[in-house]
Amino acid sequence: MAKSSAVWVCSISALCAAAMLAYAGDPKPYTAKDSIELKATVEEVHPDRSLVLKGESGERLALVAGPDVRNFEQLKVGDQVSLVYHVGIAAQVKPKGTPVSEPEATTYEKRALPGEKPGGSVGRELATTVQIESVDTSFNTVTFKKADGITRTVAVESPEARKFIKTLKPGDPVEIRYSEAVAVSVKPYQR
Repeated sequence: MAKSSAVWVCSISALCAAAMLAYAGDPKPYTAKDSIELKATVEEVHPDRSLVLKGESGERLALVAGPDVRNFEQLKVGDQVSLVYHVGIAAQVKPKGTPVSEPEATTYEKRALPGEKPGGSVGRELATTVQIESVDTSFNTVTFKKADGITRTVAVESPEARKFIKTLKPGDPVEIRYSEAVAVSVKPYQR
């Protein structure tokens, strides 16, 4: 009995070690992100919730703040407005047998608290798992099948992403996550 238990434990240990080695050979996930920041100065503020902003290069933009913009009445001429746009993508090979999935969206928003300067953020993430059909490294394209059965081919432009697709094989399930967010903040005018 003890001998068969020892053999059983050794067999499980060997399988675990083999699985870990196989997993260690999996391609590393691909991630990329970028941010753009725009700054402007408040030039005009009107009671009808309209305002005029002047960008760093002198361009002027007229806006109307909707009812969701909290604390609008705190905006003053000379206040500094910052808008930051973030975008990111990640792709990771999942274990064999992982099913393709419909895209799932997650959204969030954050508004200024009562009494704070106007500001806030809003963002969204889309996640899905696709199945790789083929990879053409001579044209830097990858073809995949989505959960709805539709096959799509996309061109891959980023050098880092091109390295990632070279590790893909037909049948690989790949989880893809795309996110974007915008944050707006206001700093008071400093004399």
